[in-house]
Amino acid sequence: MDIHSTQRDTYTFLSAVFSNFEKHKLSVDVLASSEVSVSLTLDKTQDIKQVDNIIRDLESYADVTLHKQRAILTLITDVKRASEVLATAFRVFSTQDVQIEMMSQGASKVNISFVLREDQLEKAVLNLHKCFFEDLCVVEPFVNEEDTIEMSSAAVLV
Repeated sequence: MDIHSTQRDTYTFLSAVFSNFEKHKLSVDVLASSEVSVSLTLDKTQDIKQVDNIIRDLESYADVTLHKQRAILTLITDVKRASEVLATAFRVFSTQDVQIEMMSQGASKVNISFVLREDQLEKAVLNLHKCFFEDLCVVEPFVNEEDTIEMSSAAVLV
């Protein structure tokens, strides 16, 4: 779901958005935000009526787009290796024409989640697994010149 403020009153936007999620008892899985927009994912098991209701409420002060048939792919990596792992992942996504629609890093800094179309999930996971666990990468893994990357330093979660 993408939520873009239509108001000039930006300092209340985020609190208004999350107040509506509390009101409708909807939980958020993955989140990326700025001062005037929020992109987030919702658990697919949540009540569709509540989702429709929150969209109606949010539309009083924001443009809302609900994207369906999306998946979350999460990489777990050592913080020290995150840049190398991300560089390799994005090169894989690019060469395999996997379109990342949103990404978010967890507060712990070890998990990085990507939102992509469900029909691209299997291709993304298989190609990342080949790179990080099978030494059969479709791209040359990015290696920091000061360090060497251990390809087993990432885990792929779906």
